[in-house]
Parts: sequence; structure tokens; C-alpha cells
Amino acid sequence: MSTSSPGSDADVALYLHAELLPNIRQITLYISLHPNPALNAIHPKIHLSNSCNSITVSLPEPFRHVTETIELPARVSDATRLALNTNFARTTPINSTGASYEHSFRMQIDPADPALSPKDTIMDDYVPWTAADMSTRTRIRCRACEAPFLDTPNARISKHREQDDYSGWEWKDLPSGNWAEMMDFWHCHKPDPLEDKPTSEATTVRSSEDKTAQLKGYGATSRIEATPGIVFIDVATFLLAESDCVGLQKAIEEEQEEPQKPRTLECANCKAIIGLDDPSIGGWRCWKANVSLNTNESGVDQWQSHSNELIIAAQLLELIQRESARRFVVHSQRKNGLLLWVFNPDLRYSTSSHGRSINAQRAMKVFFQTTEDIDSILTRDTDLSSPLSMEELELPPMVLQTLTNALLKSHGMLPLSARTFTEWKIGLLNRYSRDDSSSL
Repeated sequence: MSTSSPGSDADVALYLHAELLPNIRQITLYISLHPNPALNAIHPKIHLSNSCNSITVSLPEPFRHVTETIELPARVSDATRLALNTNFARTTPINSTGASYEHSFRMQIDPADPALSPKDTIMDDYVPWTAADMSTRTRIRCRACEAPFLDTPNARISKHREQDDYSGWEWKDLPSGNWAEMMDFWHCHKPDPLEDKPTSEATTVRSSEDKTAQLKGYGATSRIEATPGIVFIDVATFLLAESDCVGLQKAIEEEQEEPQKPRTLECANCKAIIGLDDPSIGGWRCWKANVSLNTNESGVDQWQSHSNELIIAAQLLELIQRESARRFVVHSQRKNGLLLWVFNPDLRYSTSSHGRSINAQRAMKVFFQTTEDIDSILTRDTDLSSPLSMEELELPPMVLQTLTNALLKSHGMLPLSARTFTEWKIGLLNRYSRDDSSSL
């Protein structure tokens, strides 16, 4: 972030923001200056690094001390070097409302940069903590107070030996949300090759097939249930058997009208909310953002955690992939909530905003609105055509508040001219990337 030298006669700030636009092979660079009349006729000096991967902007005298540098989200062409300063000398601010003096430029991307290589941005690894990341000795603890919830694996008694067999935890990824629907469809409409067989033989074969389907989990009535020794993983939660958990308890709540309604789980030590008791599957769900994990097989004390922002972004990406939807109604128990429009699910950007890394980051560009009447929107949505339909995402109250805060914070970080689109506010949600260590 830019600084002001002691004794400076003006309060001056400089802010940079760059976004990758892969479809037109360009980067948009925003340069924002503090609202100061002394800056009206000043043209910042733009310097592109020799590698064409970063850019530095500085002010002339008497504000020579004000400078900013960011890493660009992609390498730009060398021809950009001359064009930037030439165009800047002829440019007037695109915004001078009193909030800031703002300039905007387009820079051409180097055709050889990997950022332009064709790929499926949605199918990329966007889910933090999958079964592939786990080991038999992975441990789970409270993120707030470090109290263990899933610690040393249970000792299992071998049927063939008298000694204990410490085989460790087994981790399994749960299928996508439409898995059960697809299995029902397959079970009801699969080809029947038994028409020509005698009735008794066909009945025997069908009975054997049904038992196999139930055993392998793709039968018409099969469902996921919490199993001791096995931890199931979905996009946002870990599903554990109650008998495997330590240090977790059900929160004391008023008597519920619906016995099957999930109850909040809290840490027995610090009372932090950890997840939900889910009677429908006979187990406990731990919210990924509220725990930390040690996945090291050798037992080294190396713990990792993820933010609510990354987990929610993964949930939205999973719905985009599964339902081909971009608009969402996000709420908590159908009260107030958010309307979201995921305009760009995979945005590369750089910023010099306070509290953000100057390195290139990966996010989702989200248009959002707050609403106090979720029920009317969900009811009205049944009359909308398919391209405008909305998917529903219910979150715990504290998680919804975290999402709202993250969007509002990033909204205030964006350049003034890039903060709104018609009646929508614009924000960014950072998304998970396996090659980005800052996500951990």
C-alpha cells in the first residue's frame, strides 16, 4: 500500500487493480488516486518489469514517495511497455466525482502465456479437502481452541487375530448432489435383458442384482449413512459417526417442533459452533471452515484450515457444475438473505488493496443484492423461464453473515467504476486452488 512521507503537504494515496479478460486476450488495469486537487494534472509513471509479469506505478514530484507494485494476472506483451505511458499522457480520468481520480487501461496479453491455454475452469479442482488429501491418521480439531474432535484412530479387533489392528480412518468422497436422482432414474429405466428367461430364473437373477446394487450403493432405495471408522466428505462438511467423535456436543436449544430437524453441534471446550447433528443420516456434520486438519501420515504437527469464503465459493461452483445455474437465492431458514449472480466463476486478478496479496489471485466475480423477503422470491421463481431461474442455497446464520461481509469488503476494494452493474453490487469471492498455498 502506498505511503505518505513525513511532513508531506498533501494526503496522497495510490491504488492499483488488474483483471484478466481471457476471451479478448487483455488485462484491464485500474489506477486510482486519492481525491486531491493537486493530483488533477498529474500523470503517474507506469513501469513494466523486464519479465512483463508485474507493473509499478509512481507519482512525480512532489509526491515521488508514492509508489505501488502488483504482479499481473498474466504476462503482457512487450509492446505494452511503450503504449501504457503514451496513452496515459493523452488520458483524462474516467472518474473524478470527488471520491477518487481513476484511470483505466487495456493491456494485450502475451500470446504464449499459459493463461490463454484452453481449459475447463469449472471442472478444475475447486473443493478443499477431498479424500485424496487424507491419510489413515488424519486428525480433526476445533479451529478456535484446538480441542480434538477426531484424534487417534479407533482400535479395531481383527476377526482372525487376538491383537488390535490399527487400520486408521477411512475417507470417502460423497457423490454430487444429483447422484440419488440419477441412480433412481437408472434403476427404473435400465434395459431389461431377462425377458426371454423363465420366470423363476429371471426372479432369481433380479434378486441377486438388487442385493448387489444395495451392497455397492446404487440401489433404488440406497442412501448414505454415517458409519463408524469411515469419514464421508462433501463440498462443505465432514460426515462422522457420533461414536467416533470426542469433544463435540449438541448445543442446548429450546424444544424443537420437528424432532428430525438438525441441531447445532458445538465444541465442548470453547462452545464454538462446529456443525450440525443430522438425524436423516444418523451422523454429525462438521463444517470445514470451523475445523483444522492435520493430514500428515508421519504424525508431524502440521495443521491446515480454510476460510468460510473458500468453502462457500466451492459450494457455488458445485451448483454451477451440477445445475448449470448462475443465479442463486442464499438464505438462512428462509428469512433475510442474498441474491447472487455469478458473473465470472474463474477470475484472475491482482490488487494493491490493504489486506490483500499483491500477487495474482483467483476468485469469482459475483453480482449481489440483499433482500428481506426470501419467500416471495422463491415463490416467484417458479414462474420464471429457465435462463432466469434461481437455485436455492441454505447456510447457517453465521456462515451467511460471513458471506455477506466478504462480498461487502471486496466491493469496497474494487475501483469505483467497477463496483456496480445496474441495480447489482459487484464483489469478489476468493476460490480454492491447489497450487495456491495461501489458501491453506
